[in-house]
Amino acid sequence: MNRGCAIGCILLLIAGLAGADSISSTIMCDGASWVSSSVIGQGQTYAAHLFTTSIASIIRELQVNDGKVEAVTVADSSGPMGIDEYSGQEANQTPKKSGCVFEISENRTRIEDEIRYTGLMKSGLYTSSRDLTSSETSATTMVNGTGLILARASSQDQSNETFYTSDVAGRLNMTERIVFRDDE
Repeated sequence: MNRGCAIGCILLLIAGLAGADSISSTIMCDGASWVSSSVIGQGQTYAAHLFTTSIASIIRELQVNDGKVEAVTVADSSGPMGIDEYSGQEANQTPKKSGCVFEISENRTRIEDEIRYTGLMKSGLYTSSRDLTSSETSATTMVNGTGLILARASSQDQSNETFYTSDVAGRLNMTERIVFRDDE
């Protein structure tokens, strides 16, 4: 638990130095906790709901700045833990103009990205990082414990469709990184 407290204090200090909308919380409990957070912006959505019982720690950091959403969650519980985390982004992509005033504008391409993790753990550690920017939707998720985790991800545009699922049950140790529309 001391490690979790130190990480929480560091996150709170970093959040205080940032010039954006920021929410940071550190919870240590020997009982039950229910937490949720959400951001609904211009074409961007992030929502997370967690519950823990028994001895648990939850560290959350949420920053919103100039159309960029960043979320970090670390939950560690010696008892049951429920997880529901969603991030999605929808945008219209318009080709760059050539500079000619008389050019007819082309149709817009609709882009839609979604990443969702849900689960029920008997005990364990759940860590995730989510980034929503104008150029990408990304998630890094690490889970270590006993339980059930369901991952769903999809990305669609005019020429491409990508779908991803993973279901893991029992004693598990998983790490996943999903990036949609990375310009690099």
